[in-house]
Amino acid sequence: MTENLLQKLEEKMMLLLTEVEDARHEIQRLSQENSLLKIEKESNYKKLSDLLSLLDTVGTTTEAVVTSIAAQAMKPVLVQG
Repeated sequence: MTENLLQKLEEKMMLLLTEVEDARHEIQRLSQENSLLKIEKESNYKKLSDLLSLLDTVGTTTEAVVTSIAAQAMKPVLVQG
């Protein structure tokens, strides 16, 4: 009977060791995925920042063009004749 209990204990220990090893692999995989996601997040943040900067530039240019057109429209036309 004691040998039977030792065999069951050994089986449970092997099962637990397998589960621990699987958990270690999962932690390693998730850690790598986390690192990649952090890099992707930084890249996306930079792209978004660049896009917002570009939109600000376009907005400023548009305002300058509209102001210029409005100023030209307000100039009095001299009637010759």
